Parts: sequence; C-alpha cells; structure tokens
Amino acid sequence: MQDEIIGASAPMRRVADLIERAASRDLTVLIRGETGTGKELVARAIHARSSRRSGPFTSEACGAIPEGLAESELFGHEAGAFTGARGRRAGLFERASGGTPFVDEVADLSGPMQARLLRVLQEREVRPLGSDGPIPIDVRLIATSRHDLEGLARSGSFRRDLLYRLAVVEIQLPALRERAEDIPLLARHFLAKIAQEEKVPAPLMSEAALDRLTTYDWPGNVRELENALRVASLFCTEGILRAENFRLGERAPAAPAVPRPHSYQGLLDEFMDREKAYVEGVLASERWNKAGAARALGISRYAFYRVLRRLGIAEAEPVAPPVRRSTRTSHGSEERRLVRV
Repeated sequence: MQDEIIGASAPMRRVADLIERAASRDLTVLIRGETGTGKELVARAIHARSSRRSGPFTSEACGAIPEGLAESELFGHEAGAFTGARGRRAGLFERASGGTPFVDEVADLSGPMQARLLRVLQEREVRPLGSDGPIPIDVRLIATSRHDLEGLARSGSFRRDLLYRLAVVEIQLPALRERAEDIPLLARHFLAKIAQEEKVPAPLMSEAALDRLTTYDWPGNVRELENALRVASLFCTEGILRAENFRLGERAPAAPAVPRPHSYQGLLDEFMDREKAYVEGVLASERWNKAGAARALGISRYAFYRVLRRLGIAEAEPVAPPVRRSTRTSHGSEERRLVRV
C-alpha cells in the first residue's frame, strides 16, 4: 500500500476527489483520521500529483522526536548552537524547499514549537537554532492528526490560530469499519504483496475467514488488517486462510505467576517481571503507540524509551500463538466454499 490507495467505497471515492483537488492547488493540507488509516500515504499521493512532485518529500513524526530536539529537527541548527552540534544541520522545512514537508501528528508538538511552526507558515522562512538570520523557504506543508484539534484548542493545549493555518484544505480519512466493502480489495492487495515478498503463491481465503474480516471493527484500521494477514499467513495450511488463523482482538495469555523468591536477586527479578507485564499492558491498551503509552504513564517519551530498553520490550506487539483445533472438524465446513479475494 506504499504506492497506491485501495478502495472503491463511497468514502474512499470522496477521499480520491479531495486528493486531486488538493494536488491542483498549492495550499496547506490537514489530513485527519485514526491511527492506521493511511494518512502518510494520502500525503505522498498529493505530493506525487502536485506541481511540486519533482521536489523533495520530507517527513517527521512529531511523537517520535525526543524532547529538546524538536526545534533542531524541524528548523535546523548552526554549528555550536548546543552541546554536540559540531556542524550545521538543515531542518525538515529547509530540506523540503521546493517540495513538501510532512508533519505527522502535529498535536504532539509543544506550545513553543506550535508557535514556531505558526511563524514559519506566516513568514515563509525559518530561523535555525543559533542562526543570526532567517532562511526563506518555498514549501507546501501537509500535516496530520488523529486528535480532535478543535477540542484541544478549546482546552488551550493546541493553538487555535495554528489550526486555522493548517486546515486550509481538510481531508478526513474514514476508519476501516466505515468502509468494510473495501476489505476484500485490501486483503487481495496485501496477500499479493506478502506472497511476492515471501516468494510463495498467494493463498485462497475461506468464506468464513472473509466474513471474520468484514465483521471485525478494526481499531487499528488498515495497518492492523495488513499485520493480521501477515500473521495469519504464517499459520496457513494447504494454501487456504481460515477463520481460526486470525487472532483478532485477542490478547496474549497472562504470564504465569512468579514464585516467591528465596534471594534478594530473585526479588529484583520478580519486580522487573511485574514491571514489564504492566508496561506491556499499558502499551497494548494504547495499541502500541509509544507516545500515548508515555502519556498514560505520566512520563516523558524520552524516559519511556529508556524504560523499554531497560526491560527489553520489543518494538512490535508480540503475537499470541494460534489456537490449535481439530483440522478434521474445522476444515470440513469451510472447504465447502472457498472465495478468492
């Protein structure tokens, strides 16, 4: 799904029309939608269809920028601007001059950075950290948010004047549950992509499996669908994906209780195991969004990444092993009708 937008539903036809309209004008674009709906894909589509397509497309995820580095990442810095700045570095906007800077999850920016971004949009210039003067830029900004920016503006955590500057053209991406008729098309696309990567034939899908996909509410949207198909493909037998291959909405079983330690080191190990289980539970509740998990725990993202490294928690959500069932019983009903998605 990196180079094309899949969907023939009415909501996606409206999105396709807005992409063409946005691409024809050099205006700031705000793309809204839940996590996993494909906001960056739409941003790249707008850039590829615009008059700036020969220019660079630079992107930055605001939630992934360590605290204290946002100004440097977005606007650049001069040599000696801070400890460790040995040379000059162009920021996101300067690198995108003549093209499109893409700012993902703009609501994750702090108040001061929101003010700096507003000034860049108004003045069409950036002032790198430690610089004596501004640098003119020629860009068309595309920003995204999964949050209710109007609500954040009312609460004072997001600048209302910045919201007006960003939302010149708005594109609202539908959640996957709002366009379930696109799921067979998306499944076909992803299965073909996975088969090409793995150099194996694309599997068929049973009618029960397809029903399972189209009736699930997909809180993680298109990204979750692709991941679910990848995991299910691991347990596919006889070239057929069946309903039991999908572990949708199910969590991994709880870790067994740790026995009472008989040493001080054992006590420390027990504490670490409990801490790891708790942090993984918070991550799961936030759908493995690290910025959201850090907020839920009341710590900075930088501190949260240190916790993840200390506990040895992997980058991706662990997948529970499939539930083995009697193949003689489960296959019989599903093999009566197979559908090619």
